[in-house]
Amino acid sequence: MPLVQTRGAASAQGFGEFAQAAAIPQYIEDLFSTYLYAGNSSTQTITNNLDLSNKGGLVWIKQRSAGDHVLMDTVRGANYYLQSNAISASTFNAVPLTPFTSTGFDINVPYGNWNASGTKYVSWTFREQPKFFDIVTYSGTGSTRTVPHNLGSVPGCMIIKAISGTGADAEG
Repeated sequence: MPLVQTRGAASAQGFGEFAQAAAIPQYIEDLFSTYLYAGNSSTQTITNNLDLSNKGGLVWIKQRSAGDHVLMDTVRGANYYLQSNAISASTFNAVPLTPFTSTGFDINVPYGNWNASGTKYVSWTFREQPKFFDIVTYSGTGSTRTVPHNLGSVPGCMIIKAISGTGADAEG
């Protein structure tokens, strides 16, 4: 049994207002997943046990032999994707490409960048969690600025991508 700080009468420890909720530890497999799959040119469900529909997050998909890096997140929605290896703006698709679920994500369209029949893919999924991962959108100003986030700590890495402009130095 773990040690707990005693407040008030020892007989009240663990009851009523003195009860202390045990912190639920977060493990990397609760927040991040690498998942290999084969495209089928049809609908398929990717079950990596990450709750994206309720907790938020990002799915990064890459064809293993060629192709673009495709990123979809829960902040902008399943209809939008970015290509991290291109200078293009965010792309809108009327048919959701990967609806986010409580156990991963679904692939609804046959597309070469994430679901061509017989093609091998890898997906990296990041679930939002303080001190681990956050998605932030902001408007660029062309000058130094502070970008607010919900990490609750100093970021260890930041990836910035323009979503509305094009070009190597586009501001979005």
